[in-house]
Amino acid sequence: MDLATVKKLLEEILNSITNPNGSVATENFASLRDVDAKVREVKMLLQELPGNYSILNELENDNDFTKNSRRVRLEALSNYCRTALRFLDTGVIKKKKTLVRAPDLTKLTSYLSNLDDIIQDRWLEAQKCQHAHAFLASVIMMGSILEALLLARALQGQNEAFRSNTAPRKKDGTNIPINSWTLNTLIDVAVELGWLKVDRGKFGHALRESRNIVHPWAHVSTKANFDEATCTTCWHVLNASVDDLLSSMIQ
Repeated sequence: MDLATVKKLLEEILNSITNPNGSVATENFASLRDVDAKVREVKMLLQELPGNYSILNELENDNDFTKNSRRVRLEALSNYCRTALRFLDTGVIKKKKTLVRAPDLTKLTSYLSNLDDIIQDRWLEAQKCQHAHAFLASVIMMGSILEALLLARALQGQNEAFRSNTAPRKKDGTNIPINSWTLNTLIDVAVELGWLKVDRGKFGHALRESRNIVHPWAHVSTKANFDEATCTTCWHVLNASVDDLLSSMIQ
């Protein structure tokens, strides 16, 4: 349940248990059972507040809810509702940030021992950086993941990769080792060979350019200023590219 919905429901409950002058509306509750039903509703909503379970814990341990009085219980409940709403209004309570694990990448990462562990760690690290508003670090991390997976795909399809028109070659026409290819080349080769869709390649280059801000000179000269939207776009590009690369392994 999103926080806006939680807030709306808490406000509705507060309005139902209080009068316009702020006193509790005991006349709306025929019995303690009716009051307890409303208490349960509030508890369910408080469970939706990430990282702020102390409010719920205090409510559950509050002796006022054991008193044989509708007024006392309703007054206590209204206070908890107001407290939760104040926290929501001030932004102290924020939506819980979740981390999503990477898909099974072993078809791509099996070429190099321990690569899968590194990619899995960076996949989570990129999200942690974004949640912490370290947007530059997040984008750089995403770019490194894309480069590693493209390199792994090229190494597993070396014969195709070397024959591609966009593969770099030395002056004598011999192949440059794939380990020395740039991310720019890896993307172009992947698109040519159908490992990445054409539109994915275009967005991949955008992610590559963003990743290059790892160099302070590039950061200054491009006046880059990454934000949440930048990270979200890069994240979608990375996920779509990974889907393409995994699909190319079973063609």
